[in-house]
Amino acid sequence: MSDQNEVGTGTNLFTAGEVRGTARWFNDTSDVLSIDDDDLEDTIAFVSKGGMTFLSPILPDLRGIVCTAGSRESHLAILSRESDVPCVLAAELTGTVTDGDAVVLDLSDAETARISVAAGVSA
Repeated sequence: MSDQNEVGTGTNLFTAGEVRGTARWFNDTSDVLSIDDDDLEDTIAFVSKGGMTFLSPILPDLRGIVCTAGSRESHLAILSRESDVPCVLAAELTGTVTDGDAVVLDLSDAETARISVAAGVSA
C-alpha cells in the first residue's frame, strides 16, 4: 500500500472490499445539475453533509460516496443501500482530497472504512 496515502477513515455502510475511482466534490444542487451526460461510473462523490438528498438523481450511477457527516440511519445511507452504492459516512479527512484524485476506499472491514489517495496519480 506504499503507493497510497491514507487521508481519512469513516463508518463503512456495508462491506464492499476495495473500491477505486476518481474523486469529485459535490457541494450543492448546482453541482449535480451541471453534470452534462458525464460518465459517473468511476466517480466517488465527496459531500460534506449527511442529508445530501441532492445526490439522489445521480446516486445509482456513482462508484461510491464519502460523506463527512451522517449515520447508518441517515437518508443518504438508506439511498446508498437501496442503490447498492458503497458509502462512507462520518468521514474524518486528515488529508486533502481534490477533484480528479485517484481514490481508494478500503471497505473490507464491516465497521471502519479507510480512504486513501494514490500517490502522484490523478485522473
